[in-house]
Amino acid sequence: MTHEIDYTEFIERYLLDEMSSKEKAWFQKEIEGNPALQEEIDFHRKIDAVLSDRSSVELKAQLETIHDDIYETAQNGKGMIKKLYRRAYISVGTVASAVLLIFFLLGNNYSSETIMDLYYQPVESSVSFRDAGGNSDMLFEAMTFYENQEYEKAIALFEDILANDESKIGVNLYAGVSHMELKNYKQAHDRFQKIIDQNPNPFVESATWYLGLCYLLTNEREKAQESFSAIAKGDGYYKADAKKILNRL
Repeated sequence: MTHEIDYTEFIERYLLDEMSSKEKAWFQKEIEGNPALQEEIDFHRKIDAVLSDRSSVELKAQLETIHDDIYETAQNGKGMIKKLYRRAYISVGTVASAVLLIFFLLGNNYSSETIMDLYYQPVESSVSFRDAGGNSDMLFEAMTFYENQEYEKAIALFEDILANDESKIGVNLYAGVSHMELKNYKQAHDRFQKIIDQNPNPFVESATWYLGLCYLLTNEREKAQESFSAIAKGDGYYKADAKKILNRL
């Protein structure tokens, strides 16, 4: 009766380059004749790449790739739960990455916190001076505070701008994100909703996106689904990410 070899320990030592030359030669031959073993090694390499990566953008992409691999394996009924072994060389700086990875390994549904970690970024201000409705001195100063993450000062000026001219609809977007950064979720919701209520305008999709994220932060997942579904039905910038979030809520 033949027994299937458990390659887990060999994979660990192979990737850490701790094998003798003789053992390494044997293991490489095993790999050549075993596609499943090759897949397992590739999987471990992806995990190691994630744990050693300090770039949030690359981290997001690599985590999604690993998740897709796991999900496909589960869907195909191949059956085996991948084991994640802690390496002695994992530093404190990689703990956050490891925690995120665990969410991917546990299942297809993510917590609101995990989704926020993966998808939330404050709206960029690179074109805001033109698109937000003007180039007044007050707007310029407000956006400078926003860029410097001085959100309370930015909000005060955004509110003054909107009180004097409600037509500067885009200012609501930056005011809303500023409130999100300060955990003022009710005020953020109101600012995003003002944009959506005045549809059509160039800021509706962005406002809907941040409103959906805002709902996640207040544990209103059904409302978040409605926001992301509205985006997914369109053809805008956030469509792809909205679909991914819907698959993981």
